[in-house]
Amino acid sequence: MADRSAVERILSNLVDNACKYARQAADRRIHLEGGADSRAVWLSVADHGPGLSRAELRRLFRPFHKSAGEAAQSAPGVGLGLALSRRLARAQGGDLRFESPEGRGASFVLRLPRA
Repeated sequence: MADRSAVERILSNLVDNACKYARQAADRRIHLEGGADSRAVWLSVADHGPGLSRAELRRLFRPFHKSAGEAAQSAPGVGLGLALSRRLARAQGGDLRFESPEGRGASFVLRLPRA
């Protein structure tokens, strides 16, 4: 049981981010996967972009985590999408997490409780 609009918004943000950050990668594919276990349903969005440093990971889900300089030198956006997406996931009893090794692409996993 999930808010369809919220899930669409989360996935749209994740796919948009993957397109922005992996557009210069040698492999520009975006991988969408899904599954379920006895307690939750999960959806993942992964890319082959540059990944994130440890410093970036610490503030990844913070609102407005991009400084003006970072925003000017990176993909468009001010750093609100992931913060809002995580809030939408948590409002439904789920979570949104980053699950990639440092510097090796990005993989985000949305987990929502099963009905």
